[in-house]
Amino acid sequence: MRFYKGFRFRVYPTRLQEMRLIAWENALRFLWNLALDQRHIGLSRPRDERRFPTAFDQINELTELRSELSWLSDVPHCASTQLLIELDKAWQRCFNKLASEPQWKRKGIDLPSVCASGPKRWRFDGENIRFPKLGNLRAVIHRPLEGKPKTCTLKRDGDQWFASIVCEIDFPEPITRTEPVVAIDRGVTNIIGDSDGRLIQSPRFYEAAQRRLARAQRSVSRKKKGSKNRDKAKVRVMRLHRKVRRQREHFLHGLSHDYAKNHGVVVIEKLRITSMVKMNRGLARGILDAGWSRFAAMLRYKLAWSGGSLVEVPAAYSSQTCSACGHVDAESRCSQNVFRCTACGYIDHADLNAAKVLKSRANRSGLLGEGTVPEAALRTKKRLRVVKSAPSKSSPLEAKVITAADRCIL
Repeated sequence: MRFYKGFRFRVYPTRLQEMRLIAWENALRFLWNLALDQRHIGLSRPRDERRFPTAFDQINELTELRSELSWLSDVPHCASTQLLIELDKAWQRCFNKLASEPQWKRKGIDLPSVCASGPKRWRFDGENIRFPKLGNLRAVIHRPLEGKPKTCTLKRDGDQWFASIVCEIDFPEPITRTEPVVAIDRGVTNIIGDSDGRLIQSPRFYEAAQRRLARAQRSVSRKKKGSKNRDKAKVRVMRLHRKVRRQREHFLHGLSHDYAKNHGVVVIEKLRITSMVKMNRGLARGILDAGWSRFAAMLRYKLAWSGGSLVEVPAAYSSQTCSACGHVDAESRCSQNVFRCTACGYIDHADLNAAKVLKSRANRSGLLGEGTVPEAALRTKKRLRVVKSAPSKSSPLEAKVITAADRCIL
């Protein structure tokens, strides 16, 4: 089995190297906007005259453009071509309705990366990274590389620089694991509630930094536009946001690693998080602070490495369904934390009960093996209909379970 793994290292460019990297960022931002404008012009023509340039066409025109603009020719050619390829991929995702239309890159906000593809264009000697037209970059190598290095990308994160190296690894096919099985219900107050009875309270890193962020943002608003003091105040705001982001990433990495290491199959609810954020502004900040999408992505690839799988099941009415008798009633959800079934009197924590319902739904689809569902859970008033779908690369065991209530809202 072959897969790609990324390694991220902190690099410390010299003052001259940093000035040149910032100049490259500005040049690549210009190239992105120019190529994007060229594609917009092609789409704005009449239908019979419409011509949409491809990445191959724009790369061929890049040679003439670099000969006219000396500051653009200073950028490594491989970095310019890689930028045009990324723009073409973004348009293809848009045409396939997987993402929105590519946007313009704004100065100081959308920072393009400098990518060198191919091991012949850059070098890694174990201590330093040699990048084309920059020379050696002092780096902190905190772990060794694995596999065959393919690409090296330099990216600025505020006032810090990082090198991301992607390696190709030939990994033996892992032994497929189906046990133990756990279902996870994601929430805002409790970020995790699983079917094994585990509750983890959301750390709320962004909420904890609100006072400091507000103070730093007020400081920015008081400074004169274009002044150096305003730039310094912006850096303080950026550092606070970066700290919150890193705290969240560290927490989610540890949590996902724990579940991937100790479980063969993890069941989660299938949610449209983007729509939930747009429609429910009150919970939007808590949902984004919890990092639901990022946690699911981490679980997916970590389970794939260990031979496990991630199963997604519909989440409709999971908070109103009793895990003991299957009765569905909105009044059973007494409060944010208490679930008391109006039919059988079963009492449990609301998040734990929802996780057990999700596990039951995945079990009904035939993914978790036979004989793992309690007989009480089979006596539901709303029967489940299983729709088998072709296995995907990301989740070979993924299936879709639709209830009668789901069909009503589709």
